[in-house]
Amino acid sequence: MKNKDMLKVSARQLRLIFFVVMAGLLAAPLTRAVELTLGEALDIALNRTPRGGIIKGNLEVAEQQFNAKRINFILPAISINGSVPSYSNDETYRFFGGATEKSLYKTRDLGFSSFIRLEQSLITGGDLEITANLTKNDERYPNTGMAGGIIDEDNRQGYFNFSYKQPLLKPSDSKYELNNLKDDREIARYTRMEDEGALKKEVAEAFMGIIRSRLNLEITRDKTGKARLQVGIDSAKFADGVLSEEDFLASQSALLDAELERFEAETEASEKNRQLAMLLDIDPSTTIDPVEPEIFDHYNEEQTRAIIDNWENSAAIKKAEHQYQKSRRQANYSSGSHGLTGDLTANYSFGRGTIEREIGGLREPNDDINTNSWGISLNFTFPIWDGGSSGAAVKAAQFQADQARLEYESKEKSAKAEIINLVNSLDVSYRRMEIIKKQIELADNKMKIANDRYQDGQISYLEFLENKIFYQQTKDKYLEELNAYLANRFSLEGKFIN
Repeated sequence: MKNKDMLKVSARQLRLIFFVVMAGLLAAPLTRAVELTLGEALDIALNRTPRGGIIKGNLEVAEQQFNAKRINFILPAISINGSVPSYSNDETYRFFGGATEKSLYKTRDLGFSSFIRLEQSLITGGDLEITANLTKNDERYPNTGMAGGIIDEDNRQGYFNFSYKQPLLKPSDSKYELNNLKDDREIARYTRMEDEGALKKEVAEAFMGIIRSRLNLEITRDKTGKARLQVGIDSAKFADGVLSEEDFLASQSALLDAELERFEAETEASEKNRQLAMLLDIDPSTTIDPVEPEIFDHYNEEQTRAIIDNWENSAAIKKAEHQYQKSRRQANYSSGSHGLTGDLTANYSFGRGTIEREIGGLREPNDDINTNSWGISLNFTFPIWDGGSSGAAVKAAQFQADQARLEYESKEKSAKAEIINLVNSLDVSYRRMEIIKKQIELADNKMKIANDRYQDGQISYLEFLENKIFYQQTKDKYLEELNAYLANRFSLEGKFIN
């Protein structure tokens, strides 16, 4: 019986092991860490996330709008319009033609119309519009002449209309819109630089945050192990009467503090992982395994000097400059659109067509229709009184232009100092990292020596942990400096136009 029970237990154990292994295999893909370099993370954030797409899309929209308006100065905008053939019957009792008595008048219309319109903006600031129209009508009505009967008339005509309008003594709307769209495109270009720099900085900080938080978690674990060993040692001392109760309680309190610090480190590591996952638009439950980045392309002295000397190529300055130009143009447009203004308008049109008639079943010869007309007008407008709204609009536009000018001048004054500070900070961080690397080598050698001494029984595990924690803290100093270096580097890339 015992053997049977043992076999039953073994079978249960085997099934349990089987289910545990299968669950582990199924869960493995869900918990598998995704290894990422900083370059890969930046590429994902910029090119494969909605935020990166929006940053690029804003510039693409501004470029398309400007190009479309600029092309309209070379090629016309073309539109086609047409109607579906319509049919109507109409009966009226009235005099018709030379008749002396009223008679029933019936018509039947079957017709359609269509036109093609071309709109062209000119370099002079004027606008040219060409319209081609085609009409066709089929009418039937009684013949009031002596012959009587029904007249069937087919009317086909085409018209070409040319219209040109040139503003006088006021800004051109077409040129005003084109120049505004050009400034909008440049503003969007520099905004994209700034937004991409800000995004890269956020990704780098989150990326380094994971590395530092996991190192901090390792440090807190070792600190907890050290505190736990210390409590064991102090417990023995307290039992032997060598250690006071107050000191023993302090040792236990230190262990609780270490446990709490470890819990906070675990929470921070999870938060940093989720933060980067959200920036990369991936599942927040995915575990990201970041590869510690290395600096291979630090600016040399010549490059640093070139960046500082070329400080005017700053995105903030260029962006403020175009905003100022746009505001100043708005002020000029507002002031130029009030007061004495005028328009020169010219038009020309000609029509060609034929009329075919059938009276009582007999066709008459076609009538050709050739029409030509043109006109020119010069109109001036001078406002007398509008309650001060025009003056208020001009003052508001001038005030906005002054604000944009002050912002532009402020950016000019601060940009150089800001770029110099970023370049100097990069250099300082790079030099500090070189020094800390040497400290890490020394701390690593010290930890290896401590490990050998611990293995030989010369020192306690507690002393070995102290050396290990010192090495980890030195490593964390390097990561902190690397984080500051990357943040300043991407801030500079978002401001300086290479």
